[in-house]
Amino acid sequence: MSVRRALLSIATAFGLAACATPALRPLPAADPRPEALLARWSAEVEDRQALRGIAKLALDAERSQAGPLRLRSKQRLVLARPGRLRVEVQGFLGATLAVLAIDEGRYAFFQSEDRHYESGPVYPALLRDVVGLDLSPPDTVDVILGAPPVGADPRIRAAFDLGDGLTRIELVAEGAEGRRTLDLDEDARLRRFLMRNDAGDPLWEARFDEYAPVAGTPVAHRVSLTLPAATAVLALSRVELNPSLDPDIFRLDPIAAPRDAVEEGG
Repeated sequence: MSVRRALLSIATAFGLAACATPALRPLPAADPRPEALLARWSAEVEDRQALRGIAKLALDAERSQAGPLRLRSKQRLVLARPGRLRVEVQGFLGATLAVLAIDEGRYAFFQSEDRHYESGPVYPALLRDVVGLDLSPPDTVDVILGAPPVGADPRIRAAFDLGDGLTRIELVAEGAEGRRTLDLDEDARLRRFLMRNDAGDPLWEARFDEYAPVAGTPVAHRVSLTLPAATAVLALSRVELNPSLDPDIFRLDPIAAPRDAVEEGG
């Protein structure tokens, strides 16, 4: 199993888990609760700009040419909006096996075993092309922060009472492609996010569980993600929210690379 795939796959944990669809009870347009829940959730996650912690990843993916991938790994994780990411895959006794860094529109990757280094421009399908998971780096960062993208100036298209204190809110945003659905609990904590295309077909889904306070803010420590060909669960620990970060942490110095390092690699 490639360490490179182990590293990059953290960027796109996914979970379209098959489960029974809850009964939907439409809420009248005049009901103030959905708007209040959405405003409360939006205000809280707006301040989430960065995260640092330890991540355990369980990933299962189908790859058309390379066959199925089953990955269980542990990483040091640092991320910040918009789309900055550093992932260090850990091995025995915490040894660093590989590092991926994404910053200012470029990525760099270094693998310790063969001292392979490569770098190049980030593009939306980078993670899909590498590991078959179609989620952009900015969306990945937002999801792990518990703040998936809802578009500019979103408005409520419909709202439903799911029971058990859950409210489903379907959103549309001016000029934004796709449809977004949020399931919020009575404390305005996000439990589920579903992205669909304009035709209503599901593209990816995220579920958020095991909330625990981090500096007084409830943060999901278990994030399940799903794409059409993969499912994954990201378990977080030792989480810091909005830590002070050295900007250089998202850069990977090529001085560590061997002489035959691949520049502008993919």
